[in-house]
Parts: sequence; C-alpha cells; structure tokens
Amino acid sequence: MTALRKILIEEEPVVAETVTKAAGAKLYVVTPETEAPEARNTLKDIVLFFVSPFIGLAYVTLLPLVGLAAIAVLAGRMVAKMEAVKMIGTALKPAAIVIGAPLLGLAYAVLFPFIGLAALTWIGGRAAVVAVAR
Repeated sequence: MTALRKILIEEEPVVAETVTKAAGAKLYVVTPETEAPEARNTLKDIVLFFVSPFIGLAYVTLLPLVGLAAIAVLAGRMVAKMEAVKMIGTALKPAAIVIGAPLLGLAYAVLFPFIGLAALTWIGGRAAVVAVAR
C-alpha cells in the first residue's frame, strides 16, 4: 500500500452542508475590441505562396529516401554491435583517415572562398541596413 493511498484511506470523510441551486446564472459574452491587424510582411507572404508547392514536392520526393536512411541507420546500429565488425572497423580506421584527410582538405580549399564571400556579404548587408536605418 502506497503512502498516498494509506493517507486517503485513513482520512475522515468531510461532509459539506447541503448545497442549494443558485437563483439564476447569467452568462455574459465578452468580445474583445477589434484592433487593426498588425502589418504583415507582404513580400514574405508572396514568396511563401509561390514556394510552398515546391516545398511540398521536396517533402514528397525525399520521404522515401528519409525512410531508407532511417532503416540504414537502424541496420548499421545492429551490425555495429557484432564483435567481428568492431574488429574490422578498428583495423580500417587508419586507412580511412589516410584516404579521407586529403579529400577533406580539398573540400576546405574549394569551399572556403565561397564561405568567406558569404560572410563578408552578410556583415556588409547588416552594416548597410544599420546605416540606412539611421
């Protein structure tokens, strides 16, 4: 028996005095004052209107791939629990690092100029917005 149940059983019942019906309950409907709707970002709404079918198409197109990826992850977790696979992974890790390091360096060398340009554009755009706002 739990402590709460024991407490509830041992309590003495509390009896209230007789309850009488109210003479008549009145309901009042309170309507909020109508305010002007907030100004919405019209350009954002227009862009979302035109882009939404493509977003839906992307969801429908990628859904089977997401399902296959989830199955692959679950299968990979099951296989990773096997001792033989752990031993093979331990043996192949240095080779994967030797092969992957130059490829990763090449990807950095190719992408960093674009990342820097995007960061420079972002910071310049923010500075321009602040300058126009003043």
